[in-house]
Amino acid sequence: MHASNLLVTIAAGVLSGALLSEAAPLVARSEPSSYSYTTPVPSTTTAAAPAYTSSGAPYTGPAVPYSQPVAVVFPDYTSQYNSKTGAVDFHTARGLVSRSPTNGGADITTLVTFSLGTQYSSNMCQLVFDLTDPSSWVSGSKQAQLFTSLAPANTDSSAWPSGNLRNQELGSIDIVPGGHATWEAGSGPGATVNGFFPCSAIAGQIYGGEVVPQGDSVEVSWPAGRDGVKIIVW
Repeated sequence: MHASNLLVTIAAGVLSGALLSEAAPLVARSEPSSYSYTTPVPSTTTAAAPAYTSSGAPYTGPAVPYSQPVAVVFPDYTSQYNSKTGAVDFHTARGLVSRSPTNGGADITTLVTFSLGTQYSSNMCQLVFDLTDPSSWVSGSKQAQLFTSLAPANTDSSAWPSGNLRNQELGSIDIVPGGHATWEAGSGPGATVNGFFPCSAIAGQIYGGEVVPQGDSVEVSWPAGRDGVKIIVW
């Protein structure tokens, strides 16, 4: 199978489950502003989006006619899910992923809600995880797993149905303090293609995902809309 066909097949199979054909209605914020790879501009949150100037390895873009990303899309909403109680803390100021041998099974995962404009339908996208903001931190295993969601969180809740609607695993990442996370080889279809997929697979949709702790002990925290998981548009 040609590489381009493989990308389309993986994206269609993995990401289609995250589309919200059966999700509760969600009013998304306006489309996030695009910005240059080196020049920060305001994002849809109240804080400015950071420039990509960290000490981590630079992104390697696909074979498209852009030397710099076209846009960086942050989640419209970031929420925290308690895996023991099923409670959802909706639209939090920070993403948090945590697990501890002493937490009694009360792992915390982060649920994210993205929207991607149709103007990017002809572009390639890349799912990435950065930890470059000065207020971000990671400890423990420095590992996490990325999943799609059948539907995103849209309100505070004391219980999240069907195991928080976790869908398909994209793969595992090794988080780099002050840099860009790397996909663990062989951990899932997202890792196979380094997070790349055709933007057309999700353009014009609202969809959800989840960042889950990996390892016996880990804690990762980042400011929502400024760091952490995001989509790079090439």
